[in-house]
Amino acid sequence: MTSAATAGDDAGPPRAAPGSPRRGVIFDLDGTLLDTWALHRACLRHAVTAVGLPAPSAARVLSAHRATDLATVQALVGPDRVDQAMSAYRRELHRRLEVGEGTSNPAAGHTVARLLGAGLTVGICTGRSRTESEALLRTGGIDVAVTVAREDTKRPKPAPEGLWLALTRLGLTPPDAVYVGDTVDDARQGEAAGVRTVLVGPASYQRAAGRGPRVEHVSQLAELVPLLLGEESR
Repeated sequence: MTSAATAGDDAGPPRAAPGSPRRGVIFDLDGTLLDTWALHRACLRHAVTAVGLPAPSAARVLSAHRATDLATVQALVGPDRVDQAMSAYRRELHRRLEVGEGTSNPAAGHTVARLLGAGLTVGICTGRSRTESEALLRTGGIDVAVTVAREDTKRPKPAPEGLWLALTRLGLTPPDAVYVGDTVDDARQGEAAGVRTVLVGPASYQRAAGRGPRVEHVSQLAELVPLLLGEESR
């Protein structure tokens, strides 16, 4: 079961506490643990038409993408319609999930289970709302200790506060953790938080996403377990 964070809890990076050190992995949600792009795009198009605007093209949806669900919807409909559009987005998301529309990444559950089985702690840091995040995690069959969602910090990624909050809730410090994401903002957030970052995705996208000293790359999620657990056994 995921635990909620306190909104606005934007303290600095956590410091080491006395006792045995823990190690853990914090995942981004969309595009990293779950393949949600097609579902997200469909819900965005529905949200836009629900407030009386023409359905946006795929290119328009892509260009409007922001670090949080709320900011993306606002970029598509404007500030005056954003509340109505967000309500429509949430209704459509839950409707699609209830009828079994897929968000699965077959490697996700296996990856999380392997990490937990090896004694690592696992959490989520996402720009989605808590309600949406928990619905997607349930559908994907993924259960983690902590989810830091959009409402939990004042500044979205690439600001580091979301990761710092996830670390605090998991009892970790930056050197004890790995952040796994798939976007430029994920790479920048990890670097700003002082957390080792691994990006998942095609090599061409990875090159665009980041080459910082703490950014590593794997082509698919299944490669993460041998990368991290191989190091744990050394």
